[in-house]
Amino acid sequence: MRGGSIKGAPILFYCEDTELKVLSSLFLTVALITAGCGSSVNSNNLTAKNSDSIIGGQLVKEGTALAQSVVGIYDDNEGYTCTGSLLPGNLVLTAAHCIGKKTSGVYIVFHPDMESILNMGNNFKNSPAVRQVVQMKANKDWNPGQANAAFPGNDVGLMMYEGETPKGYQTAKILTDPAALKTGATTILAGYGVDYAEVIPVDPKKTENLQDLIDKGEVFCNNDDARKATTCIREEISGPAILKAVTVKIKYSPNDGEVILDQRGGKAACSGDSGGPAYIQVGDEVQLWGVTSRSGIGCNNDIIYMNILHYATWIKDTAKSFGAK
Repeated sequence: MRGGSIKGAPILFYCEDTELKVLSSLFLTVALITAGCGSSVNSNNLTAKNSDSIIGGQLVKEGTALAQSVVGIYDDNEGYTCTGSLLPGNLVLTAAHCIGKKTSGVYIVFHPDMESILNMGNNFKNSPAVRQVVQMKANKDWNPGQANAAFPGNDVGLMMYEGETPKGYQTAKILTDPAALKTGATTILAGYGVDYAEVIPVDPKKTENLQDLIDKGEVFCNNDDARKATTCIREEISGPAILKAVTVKIKYSPNDGEVILDQRGGKAACSGDSGGPAYIQVGDEVQLWGVTSRSGIGCNNDIIYMNILHYATWIKDTAKSFGAK
């Protein structure tokens, strides 16, 4: 959201899940996604304030390793935000479902408090913390309808921005040891997503204009035909687009391209965190391995992250096609 006005947040269900991209701040009543569990992040990367953010997360300190390599993504055409990770050559790694129809109107925000930047109204585009996206591409094999856990959804995308990278930012370091992605391992999640989400039952027999609400993606039922629906829900979400982080545990990998995280302990990635990073702590540094993809409705379920090590060739080839240096 920018300037207090809400544009329709795009909704995308796949594998009975929905995407995490969403407008920033204020209050939305839409069914988006994700959930989570985990302990607090390494205190070196966090403020002393224990903020219930990202869903049970903490604010990320400006200038820390996390803050230096995580950026916000704002699509002024569709009015939603996502999260991304910096790569060399003015590149931003994100989710395929965060890639819109055109680059014009898509911006990268280099600031932990993206909310304050977007609330500048049309002037936000002139902020020294904002860069225009000039190229972007979703993985051609991205499959929103992927329901077979044996195959990855390929929900990865790449953007390229113009100009120089603002001072204080640097590219993320990629995980060098794939064996670190094992069941029970602790992983750090970061993003600009909401800090509150609640799933609310909706009585299909007492709801006026139910079919219209289903068609708009504001209510979700066990049948898309309102006349046949017997169970329905909606999700209320809210929170500013401010960078937060949490730690959760790795559950397992259903295939080579995806990793499932356990987010059932009250700490989670949520709406607006789409495309955001997952890290493994290796010694004194955090190493990037994942991109936020999808989960079920409500921010207290398992969540699927794309394993970017599996997509190394695609990332390299796409960067080359952009002319990235």
